[in-house]
Amino acid sequence: MSHTASLTLFCFFLGTGALVAQAPPSGFGTPDHEIEIGVVSGVLRFDKETFSVGAGSKVKLTLKNTDEMQHNLLILKPGEEVVARIAAAAFQLGAEASKKNYVPDSPDVLFHTKVVSLGEQDTIWFQAPKVAGSYPYICTLPGHVFTMTGVMQVGDVKQPAKKLPIEQLRYRLYKGRWKRLPDFEALAPEREGALKSGLIDLSKLKEKSNFGACFTGVIEIAEAGVHTFFLNSDDGSRILLAGKEVVSYDGLHGPAEEQKGTVELSAGRHPVRVEFFQGSGGKALRVAYAGPNKQRKELSNNKNEVESRVTPISVHHHPVVMRVHVEGAAARTIAVGLPGGMNYCFDAGACCVQFGWAGAYLDVGPDRDGRGGRPCKTLGKRFGVGDVGFPLRTATGAKRPVKFRGYRTHGTPRMSLDWGGQPVHWEIGPAPAALGLRYTFALPEAREPVQFQIDKRHLKATSSAGQWQGNTLTVPAAEARQFTITLTPNN
Repeated sequence: MSHTASLTLFCFFLGTGALVAQAPPSGFGTPDHEIEIGVVSGVLRFDKETFSVGAGSKVKLTLKNTDEMQHNLLILKPGEEVVARIAAAAFQLGAEASKKNYVPDSPDVLFHTKVVSLGEQDTIWFQAPKVAGSYPYICTLPGHVFTMTGVMQVGDVKQPAKKLPIEQLRYRLYKGRWKRLPDFEALAPEREGALKSGLIDLSKLKEKSNFGACFTGVIEIAEAGVHTFFLNSDDGSRILLAGKEVVSYDGLHGPAEEQKGTVELSAGRHPVRVEFFQGSGGKALRVAYAGPNKQRKELSNNKNEVESRVTPISVHHHPVVMRVHVEGAAARTIAVGLPGGMNYCFDAGACCVQFGWAGAYLDVGPDRDGRGGRPCKTLGKRFGVGDVGFPLRTATGAKRPVKFRGYRTHGTPRMSLDWGGQPVHWEIGPAPAALGLRYTFALPEAREPVQFQIDKRHLKATSSAGQWQGNTLTVPAAEARQFTITLTPNN
């Protein structure tokens, strides 16, 4: 591993532990590029997911943490499997992880920061690789690698003339209380004005609650093709291109999960409109897009966000099990967070796993803040598990009544069920070194073959026993007392 310790000088700290000054190493000179990367609070994403440097150039990179959780940043060698390989190696550090800043000893790691906490930062200086290419960067704290990723592009870097992200950007401000986006065209604005920075910025409106805004302007598209627009907000919002809705995140909610929509655009200038409303509590509006080259461009100033209504519950070395109402889940939900960043919702009524997600577990703010009572938000990337209800069937494919009998949280969480008078113990853990889940079924009184059924259209499913035929796995009686099934999404 090419560690950056030889390039990084002493760090000076205040009594609070916040990093306040770092200097370049002797002889480093003036950097060719100064890169600053932050963290989007509560959603496990870097605020800059791509940047470019010249081959062999001198780089100063600063990681600033504005999130409640700790983070680091590792720049890796190119390669299809390198991210998964380093993520698995970081997870296997065990008790040594904190001391090593969650950085495994591997030649795949080129440069890295320390682990930084809320309000801290770490700066590293390095010479970029001399070979042009796409060098991934990630955060390796447990569960973060699934969403906290980016790419350092190394090659010829040209300095184009500076253009505004959104040209002719203006806002119109409205006052009112809404639960969903209103028809702003039918309302009279309180005031309007220009945003000269070309970035959507809620702080410029100087409003805290019960207001709405329309932002209009023009974006210049350099390359024709499919463009993806990204949207996250607290509360409701939507993006329109030439009057056509591209992506919407309406309703009262926190900034829990980024939404995206695609649209085919020709090269040239296109009118853009972003609508937003704010109820009470935290407020946020994050807008970005990426063209066919996948390079993300921010259209909003996220650094000025304040009062983000996110109350995260994190998982560390032991599972966390909560009986809570989760957005998009059944009423009798058990939300389970596993060490390593894999989580899932179990429906205790239907006795099934509804979906999983990779990330920082739950935002319980909607349930606890203010009057509360709203569904909690999942923090991270959701994935389907082919839910068809309780998945076990008899040898003939028949269903039996199933009842939930409780759960065990020690070690891997295990659900205990009564399946037509037959006890079933169902352990649900993370898939080994991949995004997904592993099921372990124990049927101590099994005397005949058992079927397992699932919707496999978007899944890769493997098992320790039995034969698959379409969506059905048939496990012989001799192996039905204990068998495992691993589910990983195809995308």
